[in-house]
Amino acid sequence: MNGSTLFRRTAAIAAMTTAAALSTTTATADQPRTPAETGVEQLAHAVGDDVAGKTAVADIAKAAQLVAAAKLENVQFTPFSYLAPTLGCGFNMPFSLTSATAVTGVAGPATTVSLPAGNVSFQVMAQQNGFPLSSGLTVAWLNVNNGRSGIVPLDDHTEYSLPTLSKTVETGPGTIIASLWGTIDYPNARCVVLPTVGLSTVPDAPAVQATPPAATPAAPDASGATPSVTPAAPTTPAQTPADNSGSGSAPA
Repeated sequence: MNGSTLFRRTAAIAAMTTAAALSTTTATADQPRTPAETGVEQLAHAVGDDVAGKTAVADIAKAAQLVAAAKLENVQFTPFSYLAPTLGCGFNMPFSLTSATAVTGVAGPATTVSLPAGNVSFQVMAQQNGFPLSSGLTVAWLNVNNGRSGIVPLDDHTEYSLPTLSKTVETGPGTIIASLWGTIDYPNARCVVLPTVGLSTVPDAPAVQATPPAATPAAPDASGATPSVTPAAPTTPAQTPADNSGSGSAPA
């Protein structure tokens, strides 16, 4: 095999490889993106170079794939899937566990809705005595049904300006995947909460029940008295009396 033949074969292989790569790229680009994929991409862009944030978004992406594969709906796991490993505080220093929950409203006309429709409240409880002084907790969430996502601090406060370690977020109805991480400062300790992941379902708004129109009261008569309304008796078709003179057999 001379150099010219080798060159031609190498060029042909390179051309075939380029064509295959272009066809694969085109096929991938033509595939529609799911709302969950769009939301995960937005989260990844939002966390930037934050190491814990990247871990949380990766956990959300894996959970989204599992939800799609299993076709999960109406998930009732109110607590997060596992307790968050926590460093620097707790009853078993220097390692403890922090619980996280996602509280949602319950749809239905006969049920009291604790939150506005389409909202979820993320809450945290650490294994540490005393009142927290400040919250550095963050939650990243993704609605796999509508593609909405966000990264928000758990910075709600009580009337005494103490952190509640909670946050209410408007996610819209759907299956919510959330990851939570960050720090909690106490008088003598700082809790470093590592990421944990949870699933929950935010229900649709309850259907509005139509109210029947009220009965219109009867108008008063000339004397000023309101006449009583008596239901009309049912009517039946009038019967024609029999004509005895024209009935019977035909005349002889």
